[in-house]
Amino acid sequence: MHKTPSKLIALGVFTLLLFTIALPSSALARMQVEDLRRGLIAVRQDDGYYLSWRLLGTEPYETGFNVYRDETRLNEEPITGATLFLDAEAPLNSVYTVRTVHNGEEGNASVPARIINLTEGPNAGYFDIPLQRPANGVHGGSYSPNDASVGDLNGDGHYEIVLMWNPSNARDNSQRGHTDNVLLDAYTLEGEHLWRIDLGPNIRAGAHYTQFMVYDFDGNGRAEIMVKTAPGTRDGTGAFIGKGPAADADHEADYRNNAGYVLEGPEYLSVFDGLTGAELDTVNYIPARGNVSDWGDGYGNRVDRFNAAVAYLDGERPSGVFQRGYYTRLAMVAWDWRDGELTHRWTFDSDTPGNRSYRGQGNHSVTVVDANNNGRHDIVTGAAVIASDGTGMTNVSETISRDGHGDANHVTQMSKDDPIPYVYMPFEGAGGLALRPANSPQYLWYHHRGVDHGRGVGAELDPENPGFHFWGSGEAGSNLYNFAGERVGDSPNSVNHVIWWNGELSRELLNSNTIDQWSISRNEATRLLTAEGASSINGTKANPNLQVDLFGDWREEVIFNHNNTHLRVYTTTMPTEYRLPTLMHDPVYRVAIAWQNSSYNQPPHPGYYIATDMDFPPPPLNVKAVTRYQDRE
Repeated sequence: MHKTPSKLIALGVFTLLLFTIALPSSALARMQVEDLRRGLIAVRQDDGYYLSWRLLGTEPYETGFNVYRDETRLNEEPITGATLFLDAEAPLNSVYTVRTVHNGEEGNASVPARIINLTEGPNAGYFDIPLQRPANGVHGGSYSPNDASVGDLNGDGHYEIVLMWNPSNARDNSQRGHTDNVLLDAYTLEGEHLWRIDLGPNIRAGAHYTQFMVYDFDGNGRAEIMVKTAPGTRDGTGAFIGKGPAADADHEADYRNNAGYVLEGPEYLSVFDGLTGAELDTVNYIPARGNVSDWGDGYGNRVDRFNAAVAYLDGERPSGVFQRGYYTRLAMVAWDWRDGELTHRWTFDSDTPGNRSYRGQGNHSVTVVDANNNGRHDIVTGAAVIASDGTGMTNVSETISRDGHGDANHVTQMSKDDPIPYVYMPFEGAGGLALRPANSPQYLWYHHRGVDHGRGVGAELDPENPGFHFWGSGEAGSNLYNFAGERVGDSPNSVNHVIWWNGELSRELLNSNTIDQWSISRNEATRLLTAEGASSINGTKANPNLQVDLFGDWREEVIFNHNNTHLRVYTTTMPTEYRLPTLMHDPVYRVAIAWQNSSYNQPPHPGYYIATDMDFPPPPLNVKAVTRYQDRE
């Protein structure tokens, strides 16, 4: 098992000191993160258990660990390498804990491990979370579990799941028809149903209408839910929303027209309590729809194209960012939830004088990253970047095309030698694949083909070929490009999600209910997981319900639908030699879990360079943990 050499520990301390000295005083604020517990899991393997746990981003990289079964320590020396351990022979349902070791001193025992006795082949374990499936809606729609998110809803240091139920009669914005209500449920990982929010008849069901942000916005140690609402919305207690402008709402009104569109009536933004689902505050949604045709058509397609995200706009605390429009007019509004009140931070609108070039520069997705390394998050709409202060930073309208729309983008630090993150994006109308720095509209390369490229992926694929590679659908999609834009092979067998699974620092291909490892030199895939009995969501998009570093070490879990009655959670049992802090303490990755459900789901990426040729130890995370709610006096 890999152990961290002492010279790397010393380097980590030096790097932390250098990082602190080099930062300007304005960037010294630390971003708040959840006070997570150890996330210890134990997956049955043959006659024993495979154990995995978190290294927290708030503790020293060189932290050692001791592993216990009952009261017996299993390791001879403290574990300072990868945060995993194989107990080759152990009784079923053994009780495991881990303890930190600092300077020879042992800490308290962790919460006992989650025992996972079900396996899917040699590379994964799984467990099911039972769901309370809603009855069919009044328009005949049957419900299936759709997008999911996670947050510490009860403040105990463990994650709970917020799940959106979509009816089968959900519609794309371009399609006529009435839909049944969109529902949001909260569950513990053990399957306890905490609450249900019914968004009501005046929120249409479809991929582009409802993005729900689950996050601890105010730092009280428990997550909230921020989402667009309307008259007829009931909170998790069963009561109609009634705060702020909703106090005068007519909750019996049905504002849908004959085609099923909602083009009149009040629109709200609400915050709900994560533990109870109770309404905490409601404000008017801005920008209001106004004249529907001002958004690009007269029947209701473009006016109701929404995205949403969470971002640390002040470099310390998270804000909710809600977007309306992207084909033509593009508007974003940032909100803070502080001291029991929603307050408006800023509005960016492409119709504002000086912002006209940002029209049409939006995607069916949104990404958050520190584009210029100033310690604050910026919003990547796709072909444009909105700065943390709500001003336009960059857009590509003058360098490629006025049509800057696409379905996907991937944003992270993609070059070991360049601290600026890069944006990789396929274009529809402009027709091509392009890579650019996040803080500049000038492209490193752009392969124009003049045809719709609906999907594209950028990631390190193969440890034998270090560095990021890029591919996409469409005519240019048969090519695999390196960071310089040079063709180096054929594209992989998937243009969907990428995931950390097999223990390497490169990523694997997650598509539908399968995970494959891709070899560039052999131009072939090796199947690592087929999630039998589980299914993806969102039709041809073939997304998981959620991809997230839910527990265990730094690698990711994947959550699928199982028969519309359960969520099935898969975790890897493949060994790794690498030690990284939990991805959930990297604020860029953590907010990506929040925005993952926005429109066409995209995989999360971290805020620093992770690839085979990365340096160890990784850069320190400039974060601080808020106090768990259950630990507050």
